[in-house]
Amino acid sequence: MRVNLGARFIDYVVVDGEFATAPFLHLAGKAGWPVVARLKDNLPELSQAAERRFRSRPPDLEFPDGTDRVQIWDADDFDPWEGLQWQTVRVIRYRQHHRNGNIVEAYWLTNFSSRQISRRCLYAMAKSRWHIENQGFNDAKNRYGLEHIRHHHERSLLIVWLLTCLALTLERLYRLRYLHRGLHPVRTAIDQLRLLLLGLSIPVLTDSS
Repeated sequence: MRVNLGARFIDYVVVDGEFATAPFLHLAGKAGWPVVARLKDNLPELSQAAERRFRSRPPDLEFPDGTDRVQIWDADDFDPWEGLQWQTVRVIRYRQHHRNGNIVEAYWLTNFSSRQISRRCLYAMAKSRWHIENQGFNDAKNRYGLEHIRHHHERSLLIVWLLTCLALTLERLYRLRYLHRGLHPVRTAIDQLRLLLLGLSIPVLTDSS
């Protein structure tokens, strides 16, 4: 992806707990992408250590999120598990209190330092996983028919999926950036194309030697 789309196409990676493995984290780091990963029972030592520490102290941050109330615990000095070539692991725990009394709790790990990303931004990054789920996969299935593919050849399947994803991306860009909402001016089609190409381009390094 980095070779085909360029480093600017991705700023960081948000993944589920099954990707919280040393090989995946090392590969993402080699590509230059920090990772925000769900912490689950597949990493029992880290999960238990974070649970013990956070449950014995008050939250580090508390703020409203719409009609909800969010509490965040944060520490960036957990020991990496065996095989992970990180100096330390940062873990956050958030508790989201809904108005109806339901509480959503989750643990996340990252190699973003506290100097790079604040607790509140890290919470937003973790929650963005559901934006990907709802606005990406859910839209692709229910609005674009991604699951109804009547081809069986491997290359044909790939082309149909890629075309569907391209249509989804262009339609989303049109709705979010072209339609006159807010104070930004309406952009012409050629401006949209130029912005899209710039967003996907590989940075050009100037040789000053």
